[in-house]
Amino acid sequence: MTLSKKLICCFLIIGSLKSFAQSTTENEKLKWGFFLKGNVNFFQIKEPTIDVKTDVGFGFGNVFSINLNKSLGIALEPHLNFERHTLTHTPNNSTLKLKDNSFVLPLKLSVKLYQELSLVAGAEYLYVRSKQNEELKLQKNNYLALAGASYAIKFKHFTMVPELSYRLGLNNALAESPLHDYELKRSAVTFAVKIM
Repeated sequence: MTLSKKLICCFLIIGSLKSFAQSTTENEKLKWGFFLKGNVNFFQIKEPTIDVKTDVGFGFGNVFSINLNKSLGIALEPHLNFERHTLTHTPNNSTLKLKDNSFVLPLKLSVKLYQELSLVAGAEYLYVRSKQNEELKLQKNNYLALAGASYAIKFKHFTMVPELSYRLGLNNALAESPLHDYELKRSAVTFAVKIM
C-alpha cells in the first residue's frame, strides 16, 4: 500500500467519525468507534555486529468496548499498522530496510482508578502482512504483552480516549533461517486517540 493510499484511508476514517460517532450516552455498556495511533519502536538484538535503528510508525482501526461494570471493561481493537525498520551491519556498514505492514488484534482489560483514569493491560497478536524478500525476514506471527493508561474525555456526542501504552514482544521477531540464529525482540511505546 502506497503512502497516498494510506493517507486517503486515514482521511476517510477521520471524515466518517462525525457521522458514525455515538450521538447518545444511552448505551454506556457497549461502545464502538475508531482510533489513530503512533508508535516509537525499540528493537533489541543480541548480535553485536548488527545495529537496529529506533523508528516510528502509525496505525488506525476500530474499537469495540464492553463495560462489565463501573470500574472494569474489556476492549477489542483490530487495526492496521505501518512501520519500516532499518538494520545496519556495522563491519561493512550495509543497511537492510524491513517493511512491516501488519494486522494487529489487541485484547485489553481496563480498570478504572479514579474518575475517568484507567489502567490498561492485555495481550496482542500481530500478523506481518508485507512480503519479506531479504535474508533477514520478519516473523509472520507475533505475540506481545501490553500495559498502559488511558483517560476518557466525554463530549456531548462522543467520548475521546487518549491512551499511552508500552508493548513487549514475547517471541523472536525474525523468522528462522539456516543463515543465522539472530534473536530480535519487539518493544514499542504507543500513543493512541480513540473516538467512541
